[in-house]
Amino acid sequence: MKTLRVASYGIWGSVGDALTPEVVIDLAAAFGTFSDGGRVLVGRDTRRSSPMFHAAVVSGLLSTGCEVLDFGVCPTPLLQFFVRQYKAAGAISVSAAHARMGMNALALINSGGAFIEPVGGEAVQDIFHAKNFSHKPWDGIGKVRAVTDFADAYLDALCGFLDAASIRKAKFKVIIDPVNGAGCRFLPPFAERLGFTLIPINSEESDHLGHDAEPRPRNANQVAALMRVVKADVGFVSSSDMGRLSLVSETGETASEEYTFPLIAAYVLARRSGTLVTNCCTTRTVDKVAAKYGANIIKTRVGQAYIMAALADEDGVIGGEGNGSVALPAFSRACDAFLMMGLVLEAMALRQKTVSALLGELPRYHIVKKRVYGETRQCYRALENILEKQAWQAGGIVDLMEGVRVDWPDGWVHLRTSDTEPIIRIISESESVELAENRAVEFVRMLEQVL
Repeated sequence: MKTLRVASYGIWGSVGDALTPEVVIDLAAAFGTFSDGGRVLVGRDTRRSSPMFHAAVVSGLLSTGCEVLDFGVCPTPLLQFFVRQYKAAGAISVSAAHARMGMNALALINSGGAFIEPVGGEAVQDIFHAKNFSHKPWDGIGKVRAVTDFADAYLDALCGFLDAASIRKAKFKVIIDPVNGAGCRFLPPFAERLGFTLIPINSEESDHLGHDAEPRPRNANQVAALMRVVKADVGFVSSSDMGRLSLVSETGETASEEYTFPLIAAYVLARRSGTLVTNCCTTRTVDKVAAKYGANIIKTRVGQAYIMAALADEDGVIGGEGNGSVALPAFSRACDAFLMMGLVLEAMALRQKTVSALLGELPRYHIVKKRVYGETRQCYRALENILEKQAWQAGGIVDLMEGVRVDWPDGWVHLRTSDTEPIIRIISESESVELAENRAVEFVRMLEQVL
């Protein structure tokens, strides 16, 4: 099935049949045109198709007169961090992040280091679809410069933001699984700076990922199996671009990725209250944490671009989503797994608590996530069909901010057509695991009947 998604913040597709070098060159040229031939940073992950698309991005940007700073293999949040440091017009990250092996993507990053806001992204889309590129003559083509010495500068800033001394004093033992992605080469210096013993797995850069790149409990079993054997204090599983993170406790519990954000938010908001931003389908645990610390909570559509735009508009303290992503604008405008790991370690060190104890302080619900496959048009039509049926909505409050969400006193369900895959995502949460599962299964059945 051909899969290509052109969204305001970038492009996703299945490699070869939908996402091709020609498409990538055009999108890069559109971004270069939008950036008026300014300085643009480029980085990539380790997927087999990423070097090819990386070259296409550089070509498209150079054709519009851009100065390209090539960071090579670079986690997306690090690329975002350096946009402002290099006073760039923006950046493009070639990485499919959490998606399956056959996919790849381009993430467009604005001059502030955040995923490009919807208005700017739509302007890039207009240029892309109209093919109205500002290609330069031979003497106006841009130049490219390799940047290879950026790790130390990033780690200096990160350790300056964290209480690195307290983390070093704790002498933690930590297992980290970067799923053979862009974060691998940065783990040893990260561990050295924070003084913990690193036990890495799936930590060699490879064009074949060790498992699905989505940091969820089902993909954390390798880490969980080692926790008690090596007596580790905490385990971390990231996406291939280091933008998402899930936790494994010292007992071997593979915590849902939904709890990464509320655990870190509880620690941050206890020290500084303010506005928290999340999306419309993140666990109610986040609402409870915000209420406990008197934080204002803003909810947005799904996607890092919307979270970052709202954080900027509301001068927010912390933002994140239930997919294991967290951002602190005081450090950068990126969802950054290195920062997330540092904050978890800092919370453990300063509060002198285990990960299981920190998780135990959170109000926890049962959340079930499922998916139904179908072509994009069919998926949208299926949601419209479901919405027309009134019986299942009884006693609930319907919210159409994105897709369909219905809240009942004992839980909620959210249905949404994915921006990155040909699927409808189904999320069901309740205090009862049976109720959450039963509702999710029922919606799978209803959707499959109309697809």
